[in-house]
Amino acid sequence: MLNSVSAKQPELSALTSLRGIAALFVLSHHFLFVLLDKLPKVIPSHLFYKSYLWVDLFFILSGFVLAYVYQSRFTAGINKSDYRHFMWARFARVYPLHIFMLMLFVAFETLQWWAVQQGVAGTEKLAPFTGDDTPFTLLTNLLMLQTFHWAAYWNQPAWSISAEWIIYFTVPWLILRLHRASNAAMGVSVIAVLLVIGGVEAYFGNLGMDYAGWPMLLRCFGEAVLGVVAFQCYRHGYWARIASARWALAAFIVNILLLALPIPGVISVAAFAWLVLCAARVPADGRYLLTWSPLVYLGKISFALYMFHWFLLDVLRAGSSYFTGKSLPENLSLLGEFEVFVAAALTSLGVAALLYHFVETPLRNKLLRSKA
Repeated sequence: MLNSVSAKQPELSALTSLRGIAALFVLSHHFLFVLLDKLPKVIPSHLFYKSYLWVDLFFILSGFVLAYVYQSRFTAGINKSDYRHFMWARFARVYPLHIFMLMLFVAFETLQWWAVQQGVAGTEKLAPFTGDDTPFTLLTNLLMLQTFHWAAYWNQPAWSISAEWIIYFTVPWLILRLHRASNAAMGVSVIAVLLVIGGVEAYFGNLGMDYAGWPMLLRCFGEAVLGVVAFQCYRHGYWARIASARWALAAFIVNILLLALPIPGVISVAAFAWLVLCAARVPADGRYLLTWSPLVYLGKISFALYMFHWFLLDVLRAGSSYFTGKSLPENLSLLGEFEVFVAAALTSLGVAALLYHFVETPLRNKLLRSKA
């Protein structure tokens, strides 16, 4: 989900674009079904309702790209020095922006708390540092352990960053074991992963839209396995007839159609793995939609987009309550909700670009240089 390609490996631009598209769909799901009310009711398909499932693509991408970047380092074995370097690089990738956004949430809650304490008019419905946002859940967020809760807290999309961080500890062994695995063993691994994810979905009713907890670790770990297996297929040239660059656009369209249907999410997980393998084989020569430079840039800022948009959502909800005493949908017509959706999406994109250039990248590079 959150990987930069090393200097020794050229960037697979189409995969970067997919990450950006996925982040945009997740943002759309949250704005439509958490922030608004009327607009999602007029959308005639399940596409945006099920767009939380693009998080599954993140984890497949994560497994694939980490195997691609670290194939030469971990396929022969794992030593302490390489493992420490890997974990520090992963920490530098996810933690600086995570902690920066978490502090923004804390500052916003503190501002609300101060206004309530001062008896400022309009703060009667505000309840800072209660419910989801408590000192205890702040601690688990600081430690990136919040995915063990059964609900998301503070920056809610960051539950997946917690899951990602925990799974990172196992990735070098996944790369090593699956590099040495037979084709039959990889096939069994894929089937086992899909059965587990399908079982989680059947038992809980969905793949984490209403809950977090240990089932999400099973889900996300399994998808990292799918990503590493997809890399092995890429490395050996397997399934080239049905998972090549010329199939990438068709695979994307199929995934859109699957999300638009009221069918189990595990089917989309399998289709995402196919999409990743197709996209990985797209040459970076500009002839393909997924290597179009604006989409590639969207992918580069996707982590910042993913991490910021819930803060804007939180501000809009609290701001509506403070200034009008009503929820945001109560104050808006259908056209008004559409205008807010577009404005919020554009604002998120603009701020994400700033965060990418002035927070995420500089802090990551500073941490990496400190261990160079």
